[in-house]
Amino acid sequence: MRKAWLSLSGCLLMIAATACSAGGGSGEAAQPEGGPNKNEAQAETANKTTETAQSQGGKKTVVLSTLLHGDFFKDAKRKYEEKHPNIEIQISYHQMDEGDPHAEEKIENFIKKTNTQMLSGKGPDLVEMDHLPMDNYVNKKVLANLSDMMEKDPEFKKEQYFQNILEGVKLNGSVYGMPIGFFLDGLVGDEEAIRKTGVTFDDARWTWSEFSETAKAMAKKGDQRYGFMSYPAGLLNVMVKSNYSLYVDQVNRKANFQSEPFINLMKQVKSMFDEKVVTQEPRQAYFRMQHIISPADYILTPKEIFDQPKLYSKPKGEGQKAGGFFHAYRKMGINEKSVVKKEAWDFIKFLMSEEMQELGGTFPLNKAVFHKQVKQLLQTGTVKAHELGPLKGKTFKVTEADLQGLEQHVSGAIYHVPFQPSKLEGIIIKESEAFFKGQKSAEDVAKLIQNRATTFLNE
Repeated sequence: MRKAWLSLSGCLLMIAATACSAGGGSGEAAQPEGGPNKNEAQAETANKTTETAQSQGGKKTVVLSTLLHGDFFKDAKRKYEEKHPNIEIQISYHQMDEGDPHAEEKIENFIKKTNTQMLSGKGPDLVEMDHLPMDNYVNKKVLANLSDMMEKDPEFKKEQYFQNILEGVKLNGSVYGMPIGFFLDGLVGDEEAIRKTGVTFDDARWTWSEFSETAKAMAKKGDQRYGFMSYPAGLLNVMVKSNYSLYVDQVNRKANFQSEPFINLMKQVKSMFDEKVVTQEPRQAYFRMQHIISPADYILTPKEIFDQPKLYSKPKGEGQKAGGFFHAYRKMGINEKSVVKKEAWDFIKFLMSEEMQELGGTFPLNKAVFHKQVKQLLQTGTVKAHELGPLKGKTFKVTEADLQGLEQHVSGAIYHVPFQPSKLEGIIIKESEAFFKGQKSAEDVAKLIQNRATTFLNE
């Protein structure tokens, strides 16, 4: 799991750096006056300070806890306080840079400390949930119901935001973590090579079984490429996360791995490797799993993989309706015990405003900002890759044809895929290896995963 945690932190740091670059900032996390220890000490006493201020009619403090600080929250604090001089946004965070050798330890400490605070009825007013067990918090009723807040706020206009994303992040029928941004999770395909095979498919609706048959047909009619590269346990984990609610009741903390759907899923993954639909060998493939984080990235990232790329939807699990997948980013939750819930909600709305959404670095939840970004790309007519990336600063032309399909992908993303790795993910990957190596039956592995998952979910 260490590599998974470090990969996660590196990816999030990369997105944070992108956001800082877009906003003209330095890209470095802000260092609080007096250092991180002083910052944490201030955060721990902020709720008492706020209660005193309320009773005296003075300045209110909203404590925001986040793992990664960056310029986005620093700018949001400055801009918001300028507009609301009677409110202070106090940010508690861990100083962590890309490549930090202590990243895993810092993430685990952040999770442990925040869990202790939140589950004991204390903690910050506002919490960035990307690394935290939000399902457990909802189960313990320590997060405010943001759907209720949206409905009761006459100033909040839901139609201004991508409703498919807000619907997708719901737990137990309500939003508890407001995503400030999101990115797409799909397949980048070699459009030219795929076209030459003459094989047609509907990626908006295809299941993994249909994908497997499509890839086999392509291999016969084309140049014998595989569908894509992965390893068995890793692919199994991807497929579980894509249909997570089928295997895990997140709110009630119950597992469903000792079941026919999961057993069949393991067998399906094995057959995909046996039939050479997927391979571990470093050979060319028709598709690559990929995250797309922004309109500009929709142009650039696929070109890192293929000369003539196209973004396709990831296959669905059996029974899932047509739609794409996404990862929520900067999910903001409000502590149910906070004495400044009204102010915390107002700050979340500010983070969702056009002013702040333009600095987010990912796809914005605000639809007006998304359309503005697309229009700006077309007006500029070019987009330049990062100097240190695979494309080495190369500039590409941008036309309406290049952006065709983007809005459909964005508005059609309905399945929220948890981005952060977890112990449950580690259990699935580790224990399923015995089946893929022929050491245990699918039924025995499913029982073992069920028992371990149940123990973990009950912790």
